[in-house]
Amino acid sequence: MKTPPPDLAGRLLDVSEQILLGDPPPRLADVAVLVGASRATLYYYFAGRDDLLAFLLTSHAQQGAEAVRAAVDPGAAPEKRLRTMVATLAQFLGDRPGICAGLLGALGGTLRMREVLEANDTWIAGPLRELLSEGAESGVFTADDVADAGNAAMGALLLGVLGRSMSGADTTDAGFQQRLAEQVVRGVLR
Repeated sequence: MKTPPPDLAGRLLDVSEQILLGDPPPRLADVAVLVGASRATLYYYFAGRDDLLAFLLTSHAQQGAEAVRAAVDPGAAPEKRLRTMVATLAQFLGDRPGICAGLLGALGGTLRMREVLEANDTWIAGPLRELLSEGAESGVFTADDVADAGNAAMGALLLGVLGRSMSGADTTDAGFQQRLAEQVVRGVLR
């Protein structure tokens, strides 16, 4: 996969919800129409649908990580950082439920999709595990296994947003996002 130019990348990200939640999943030719590009242009940058999905999900993982970094005060206590991190992720995912479907679909996917999960692990789940480990060591969090606790937190966020989206309920509702975040945080507090 080649990196598309910023203008094309932006247009693809703008329609990513339609791509990730499309039923049936749109073909590259359909995506080309959505973004006003030629089919040949998309095939120049993406070998196929999996490449496009990998690009979208990896880009969103980077954006989510940037949102968390911008929101979290690194000097704050572990509990405050966790609350901010989880609330930021709940809002980010709630505003983009297609990411949840895409990431969960990537679990059983091809090599390209495994790369997406590795990127998500590096930029989002890894920092979450580090924070959980720090909080567990200081006695603020209860986590017998930090990896399992991190996976449970990420799974709760993904499935919470996706379940609400699939039921037709509003995932952008701030009250829902706050309740989801609080439920996840309570799962690790002492």
